[in-house]
Amino acid sequence: MFSLETASIIGAITLAASLWAIAKILYSEEGRTVKTLWIATVVLLPLLGFVFWYFVGPREQISHHP
Repeated sequence: MFSLETASIIGAITLAASLWAIAKILYSEEGRTVKTLWIATVVLLPLLGFVFWYFVGPREQISHHP
């Protein structure tokens, strides 16, 4: 189906996206339980968990200074 090189590239992109999502989850303002559940989702379902987090997950709070 995929060559080894293609699968490796897809795996590396998935890993990078998952690590980025986990970092964003950790810096969000959500509580510990919510963060733990989101991280578990991203780790256990790497691609699907990332996509789900991207559209529905917690976000960083952006402070606006006048």
